[in-house]
Amino acid sequence: MICGPMIDRFKESVESVSGHCIVTAEVADVLKQILADLKAERIASSDNPPNAHDIFQYDVGISNAQAGIAETGTLVLDSACERHRLVSLVPPVHIAIINASAIVETLGEALTLLQKDKEISPAITFITGPSRTADIELTLAIGVHGPQELYVIVNGSK
Repeated sequence: MICGPMIDRFKESVESVSGHCIVTAEVADVLKQILADLKAERIASSDNPPNAHDIFQYDVGISNAQAGIAETGTLVLDSACERHRLVSLVPPVHIAIINASAIVETLGEALTLLQKDKEISPAITFITGPSRTADIELTLAIGVHGPQELYVIVNGSK
């Protein structure tokens, strides 16, 4: 299993913004366990997304992340790779799966990773923890404009 200071820092950063992060070589098993613990009945996937109207009826959205930023625990989703980004933004729980090799230290490195031999996609979603907002009195509310919970599964297999 791939481990190291960058993966550890990413995990720590995700957890510091109220996300859950599991590093594993057994992605399918961990995913099944999370879904069972959540008692999820309606599950949307970016690989097979529901229509935009129905997405509001789903308990969990599952997507892949094309990059992760260790210093902030941020997930980077490229619209050129993800068929429907509402899966990561609408259901009350978002589960993101990312390969350990796609975790980099900084935003600049993440954008370089996405660019490769092509232009960067016109729509990139950056996700740092569950949705949160605060009012003028700085009262924090979680999950008002998006998922209340974020699970990140880091695929640590070689």
